[in-house]
Amino acid sequence: MNEPITIRKAGEADAVPIHELHLRSVRQLCSAVYLTEIIEGWLANRAPEGYLPGILRGEMYVAEIDEQIVGFGHAVPGEIAAIYVDPAFTRRGIGSQLMEYGMELATAGGAKTIKIDSTLNARLFYEKCGFKVTREIILRRNNVGIPCLELHLQE
Repeated sequence: MNEPITIRKAGEADAVPIHELHLRSVRQLCSAVYLTEIIEGWLANRAPEGYLPGILRGEMYVAEIDEQIVGFGHAVPGEIAAIYVDPAFTRRGIGSQLMEYGMELATAGGAKTIKIDSTLNARLFYEKCGFKVTREIILRRNNVGIPCLELHLQE
């Protein structure tokens, strides 16, 4: 149960496994708080190629166990854009390690406040990481409104 977790920058070849993990994670982990129609509208028209810009800019990173991608993150200075863990690998510290790596990217350049937009089901995770809810928001994906939260962490 305590397999070593490796965090590394994502490469172009990771776009397909990141995409598949993202779909699995949203469908399974968000299903307790979002209707199927919202989830499927949110995920519609996604493709592995959509991850390439972030990968090529060096903003995306993956967590691996035995060379299997079990999570990914996306961070830029001042913001954690995404952290997702494969539903089969939750509660193993993967999200925390992805957050730690992402914070290095998010604080690059001296950012003092880090922002994250969170799904409702991920709120407790981010609060445990020190983030505070600043407001409720509606993110739009494919003309579907997704109730979310904006959180901030200030140093």
